[in-house]
Amino acid sequence: MKPWLILLALLFATSVCAKDYPAPIQALASKGITIKGQLKAPQGISGYVGEYHGRPMPIYLLPDGKHVVIGTLFDDTGNDLTQAPLQEATTPVLDASTWTKLGKASWVAEGATKPKRIVYVITDTECPYCHKLWLATQPLLAGGDVQVRHIVVAVISPNSLGRAAAIFDAKDPQAALHRHEVNFGHSPIQPEHPVTPATGKRIEANNALMQSLGVSGTPATFYKDAKGKIRQIDGMMPSEKIKAIFGS
Repeated sequence: MKPWLILLALLFATSVCAKDYPAPIQALASKGITIKGQLKAPQGISGYVGEYHGRPMPIYLLPDGKHVVIGTLFDDTGNDLTQAPLQEATTPVLDASTWTKLGKASWVAEGATKPKRIVYVITDTECPYCHKLWLATQPLLAGGDVQVRHIVVAVISPNSLGRAAAIFDAKDPQAALHRHEVNFGHSPIQPEHPVTPATGKRIEANNALMQSLGVSGTPATFYKDAKGKIRQIDGMMPSEKIKAIFGS
């Protein structure tokens, strides 16, 4: 059998058993790891989802009940047994409450004022892929019945926070966003400094929403399909998909 790729191995002596998890799993809390729930694992091994500094990690309790490994598990043919279960366990459920949270976020709208369809895009002002998506959607939004709501976050560069704040605090945020995107790379919208506390909290809330939705990068697009089910697409997408989502 091929060896496991172990990122970290921890050996714990007998400790006070906690209510919900075996003692070695509970002991990880002292290392700053939060146990979020169960993780599908092969027979004889118990899997758990941990979180460290906001990042999910796979944790396996070995059959002896005393050893814990953190990392990726492979089978005897080299198949990754961790990635798919970890993704399934950490992917948030997209339901009505998700749509409500998106609606309550701080966003800048463009497109139809009385839309038949709403699309949310989590975006960073310094993200080149967000810019490419913006460019691709502009012809589709002109005169259409789709409204795009840009949930602006600050996760990419030191300018992200100040530029997002400058757009939110502009007299016409939609016009400010448009000017920024049209001149991407040479934006006339200068980062705000210092960022006002109120606006800073709005952007922090957007960042927290992004994290709660399991989004690790920008852009991330949320929309409802023909059956009303919420869909999520991370990153740039093919032109056919852009037309289907943003077109009238």
